[in-house]
Amino acid sequence: MRKNIIAICLILQSFAAFSQSKYLSDFNYFWETINTEYAYFDAKQTNWQKVKEVYSKRLNSIKEDWEFTYLIELMKHELYDAHFTLNKNLAFSFRLIPNDVDAFVSLKNNKYYITDIRDNYTIKKFNLKIDDELIVVNDTSFKDLVKKNLPISIKKPDNKVKEYFANLIFAGRHNQPRKIKVLRKGKFITLKLPKPNLKKYNSKLLDYKLLSGNIGYIRINNSLGNNNLIQQFPKAVDSLHNSLHNSKAIIIDLRNTANGGNTDVAKSIMGKFIKEEMPYQIHERVGLERAFGIKRKYIELLSPLKNPYKKPVYVLVSRWTGSVGEAIAQGFSNMENVTVVGTTMAKLLGAIKCKQLQNSGIRFCYPFEKLYNVNGLPREHFKPDFTTNSYKETYLKALELIDE
Repeated sequence: MRKNIIAICLILQSFAAFSQSKYLSDFNYFWETINTEYAYFDAKQTNWQKVKEVYSKRLNSIKEDWEFTYLIELMKHELYDAHFTLNKNLAFSFRLIPNDVDAFVSLKNNKYYITDIRDNYTIKKFNLKIDDELIVVNDTSFKDLVKKNLPISIKKPDNKVKEYFANLIFAGRHNQPRKIKVLRKGKFITLKLPKPNLKKYNSKLLDYKLLSGNIGYIRINNSLGNNNLIQQFPKAVDSLHNSLHNSKAIIIDLRNTANGGNTDVAKSIMGKFIKEEMPYQIHERVGLERAFGIKRKYIELLSPLKNPYKKPVYVLVSRWTGSVGEAIAQGFSNMENVTVVGTTMAKLLGAIKCKQLQNSGIRFCYPFEKLYNVNGLPREHFKPDFTTNSYKETYLKALELIDE
């Protein structure tokens, strides 16, 4: 009997040792990959070495895969980078930004305000207003929630860090309600918000129509990653500018492209508005220089498509224009006949690469290349030609500019 008990104990110890080895191996691979290849440490307050020191101490207490997933998630948040994603989440994980954020939160004078509201989302029906000050979420002070979730590795977080977590907290956790209290014109108002969701799902990759005044309008429905758009978009432009319609200008609406996409789709959109090859964006591989002292930097070119559109073009952007959507807006800004209109964009950093942790199966995607406009401006610093204050105002401003 005693021999059986000893055998069982040895098996359990061996299993525990294997689990710890499994998690340690994945932990080290994750940390080292980011340490070597992450492109934006120079723009972050994060102390990545401290991240390793602090979170490695938690490995000994991890028994379940979900606990390790949570550990990697916390490490990811230390970089406060919305372009850094994992393929796994937990019931209590925060929703993604900007994808799942239905209103944008800004920090002003140490107070948190709603500064934009996403159109076509169910939140529009729930009495939230721009300029509402966020006071309480789920019976806890909003400021306290932000403070509680700030990165461990950062001593004095700046406003960028705080705003990142403010928007995470407002978007909410998957398994929690969103009961908030706001201060509006001296009065406290309590609201129960739904989870971030479209009012009505639009399965089309794009919508297009001719507006009054002979203005063409094309809206991309968060589909910049679907290669079927490569054929559909040029056809939409041709349809709006045939012998029947002959539009005097075209509006391209990128305000709902938070999920990003791919370069082939981007080029199929921009290529319809140029007559000859031109520079598109600059890539810089930071990790290569960090590891080997070799700088890899190159210019990506954009090629024209058949029957280019030559009349004025107005590109609409918002805080929910992300990644490839941002690259398209920046590429358009270098064309003489194009005007970019909107708020600041999502400011998603660089181009991403994805890898997978061998034992836990967690796939992580992170910025490994810096991206710049051809004039050298980092993509995340790009500003529209005409800046607006909100999602809704952007569309009205474009119409106003066309009529001038």
